[in-house]
Amino acid sequence: MKRVICILLFFGAVSAGMLTLPFALEAGIFAASALDEHDDVLQAIKRGELMSYAKIKRIAEAKLQGVVVGQKLRRTNRGWQYDLRVRRKDGKVMVAIVDARTGEIVATR
Repeated sequence: MKRVICILLFFGAVSAGMLTLPFALEAGIFAASALDEHDDVLQAIKRGELMSYAKIKRIAEAKLQGVVVGQKLRRTNRGWQYDLRVRRKDGKVMVAIVDARTGEIVATR
């Protein structure tokens, strides 16, 4: 790891724009499981198993009449779900669980 840091410093590649993925992986900046999960999500979108976040956001904002202020995508035993934090027009924040494949709002609290 010291060798990687020395190489990065030597070439002036400390800025995030120049830090390449192989260097980042070797330096331990990204966890392998996070990259695997990212690949799983991209493959699921290509297979049509889930909608993109942009589509889900539009659906949720229209149905719940608010603005999405936070999101989390997770895989459950029922499939992929988005957990969305939505700030409504009255200022209250609610959590909506949305089926990522259909865009259906499963639950709110």
